[in-house]
Amino acid sequence: MVIRKISSKKGAIELSISTIVIIVLAMSMLILGLVLIKGIFSVATSSVDITDDKIKGQLTQLFQDDNKDVVVKAGADRTIKVKPNTGQFSVGIGARTPDGSSTDRTRLQYKLTLEDPTGSNCASKLGGLKAVEGLFTTPINSFRNFDEFQGANSFAAVQLDVPEGTATCSQKVFIDVIDKQASPDNNKVGGSFFIVEILKEGFF
Repeated sequence: MVIRKISSKKGAIELSISTIVIIVLAMSMLILGLVLIKGIFSVATSSVDITDDKIKGQLTQLFQDDNKDVVVKAGADRTIKVKPNTGQFSVGIGARTPDGSSTDRTRLQYKLTLEDPTGSNCASKLGGLKAVEGLFTTPINSFRNFDEFQGANSFAAVQLDVPEGTATCSQKVFIDVIDKQASPDNNKVGGSFFIVEILKEGFF
C-alpha cells in the first residue's frame, strides 16, 4: 500500500515537471513566433517634429558626426520606413552655411528630386514618378525655404502621406541645397539623400 502511494506521488511529480516543461517550451515558441512576425512586417520609423529642440539638436550633431553641410535624420542605411494609412509622416533634414555665418528663413533653400525608375523602385512599381510624387505633401522638383533656422543651421520637415493599399517598395530621394546669397555659379551648399521604404500594412 505504501509502495503504491510513493509510486503515485512520484508519477504525479513527473507529470507536473513534464507539464511545466511543455508550458515553458510553448511560451518560448510563441515569443519566437511573435518576434519573427514582427521582423517580417518590419518596424516603421518614427515621424519627427522639426519644432522639437531635441530633434534639432540631433540634426545639429549630425553636422559634426558626418562632417557634411546637408544631413538627414535617418538610420545608418539612410532608410525611412513608413506604413500605409498612418497619416502625415515627417522626415527631418538640416543644412548649414559652409562658412558658419548666420542664416535666415530664405537664405538656404532645398529641392527634392526622385530617382528615376530602376525596374524595382516605387517609381517602377507604382506607375511612374508622378505617382510617387503624389505620396509627398512637400512639393518635389522645386527649391523651397527651410521651416526653421538657428544660427548657421536651417531645418525642415519633408512630409509624406502614404495611402492605404500602397504596394511595398522603396524610393531614393535626393536633396540639393543652395545658398541664395552666393553667386549663381557657386551657390551649391551640398547634397544628400534618403530612401523611403513603404512597408506592408500590419498589426505591428
